[in-house]
Amino acid sequence: MRAFAVLAWESLRDALRRRLAISVALVLVLGVAAAQSCTQIGVGGVSIQGAPVEPRLLAGYVAPLLFGFQALAVLAMAGLVASDHLARPLAEGSAVLWLARPVSRAAFAGARLAGALVVTLGAGALLLGATSALLVVRQGVAIAPALAGCAATALGAVVVASLTMTASLVMGRTAVLLFVGLGLTFAAYANGVGLVSDLVHPDVEVGGLVGAMNRFGPPLFTAIAAAVSAWNPHVDAGDSWPHAMVRLAAWSVAGVALLLLRFRRREIES
Repeated sequence: MRAFAVLAWESLRDALRRRLAISVALVLVLGVAAAQSCTQIGVGGVSIQGAPVEPRLLAGYVAPLLFGFQALAVLAMAGLVASDHLARPLAEGSAVLWLARPVSRAAFAGARLAGALVVTLGAGALLLGATSALLVVRQGVAIAPALAGCAATALGAVVVASLTMTASLVMGRTAVLLFVGLGLTFAAYANGVGLVSDLVHPDVEVGGLVGAMNRFGPPLFTAIAAAVSAWNPHVDAGDSWPHAMVRLAAWSVAGVALLLLRFRRREIES
């Protein structure tokens, strides 16, 4: 346990020393600025063709969309930070020095993942926390859906980071970044189609690759959307959120296990 703590601390310091930390900080600043601007929509009243729009109705659309985009940014950050956080020390040779000590491969890989997640979840907590506070104060929405959305985003970040780090052991950096970008895009599309289908035609299942991804893949955006849909009075997500969270938890455990297994079998040149 002590070795893991030392490795995790070194992993965190390594992540903060990299130029990538500047990119994370930039995303954080831009995200908060976007939240500051978007949460002003509807403040003071909005009317369409002379008829006033109920603030609660407007907030029911603005709040979920804004929170969803911010959560997407956090998931993208998780993939970006993890994309070479384990592969880079392997390529540079510093991993060999650490593994020459009485340190297991599982502890080393787990510590690298933990360091990447601390950076991502720390930035995500600031971004989603600021967004949630602005939405509550300016749009008058409840805080509970925001907390549920933050929990879903945190679990989703574990899934994205662990799968990205595993992919980095078998692919180059450019391929890994494409994997993250295309994977998140496809997951968002599949989950979105699934949610719309459940709301419009609950008895009809989406088929093909999109349907398979929505049913069996990680419900990254299903969990987030189900949480913040409570802000919209016209949407009833039912028990979608707890079901999606159970699946996300299973995927996070599977993702970490896959990473440790793949790293254990990885040949490391001294």
